[in-house]
Amino acid sequence: MSTSHHSANYGFMQFNSTAQRPHLQLKPPSMRRSMDSTELHPSSSQSVVKGSPHSKLRKTHGLMNMIGWGILIIIGAIVARHMKQWEPTWFYSHIAVQIIGFLLGLTGIICGLILENRTNASNVSTHKALGITILVMGGLQVLALLARPDKESKYRKYWNWYHHNIGRALIILAISNIFYGIHLAKAGSSWNAGYGSAVGVLALAATGLEVRKLFNK
Repeated sequence: MSTSHHSANYGFMQFNSTAQRPHLQLKPPSMRRSMDSTELHPSSSQSVVKGSPHSKLRKTHGLMNMIGWGILIIIGAIVARHMKQWEPTWFYSHIAVQIIGFLLGLTGIICGLILENRTNASNVSTHKALGITILVMGGLQVLALLARPDKESKYRKYWNWYHHNIGRALIILAISNIFYGIHLAKAGSSWNAGYGSAVGVLALAATGLEVRKLFNK
């Protein structure tokens, strides 16, 4: 009796174990999304969430400054120096490009100030000071256009000296601060390579135009 009873119990246990359905644990959609958005680093036991709530604002800040101060302002300076044979087209083109560059740069700096306020960043004081200096210099350049003396004025040579040298200093500061901002943001080599390539192309164009200008004298 005990043997048959043991067999029956064993058979019953076998039947239950084979008939049992596997238990599926369903995760809510929010949990699946959060798991999909994490990246496990093999060198660390912690998981790092891809992206940042401020990543779009940070990219906008970088791109606006890069295009405005770091590309368009340079193009406007090249137009003013090497396209004067097309009077007055060069002048209006110079003003248009510089104003667009100034507005984009202003937008980029505003985005940077908002970003600093939201993230409480503590290591951007130098970057911020350079950005505000560039903005002030850009504003002075815009105001200088309104106070531009006539060609016959005895003050024109002083105005030219001021306008040209402030513009050159602005470009040097802007390029330096853009690369510094890329470094602070740890944006990677792709941003350095992309902006470096753009500056390289503009530098080659400016050098070629300078050489042509020397030979045409």
